[in-house]
Amino acid sequence: MILTDILDFLQQRDAASLGEIARHVNAEPAAVRDMLVTLQRKGKVHRPAMGGGCGSTCQQCATGSLELYAWGPQKASVQLPPQCGAPADS
Repeated sequence: MILTDILDFLQQRDAASLGEIARHVNAEPAAVRDMLVTLQRKGKVHRPAMGGGCGSTCQQCATGSLELYAWGPQKASVQLPPQCGAPADS
């Protein structure tokens, strides 16, 4: 079932973009978005709050244009992994 595949994928990665999820389940992003909305309503996934862009310094994505989803219910603070090959802060 695709919903289970999405949940398993997010649980393994903690967070992923809509495009990554759609590629993983081999489905159109619009259809995957509808599934993610259902999972959000059930408290299975959430959209993490982000400051600007994807959080890296590469500036390859516009602020707010990256649609991320994370496994589990909304948390007060979510640490996202570095994106675009940016080194992690030590």
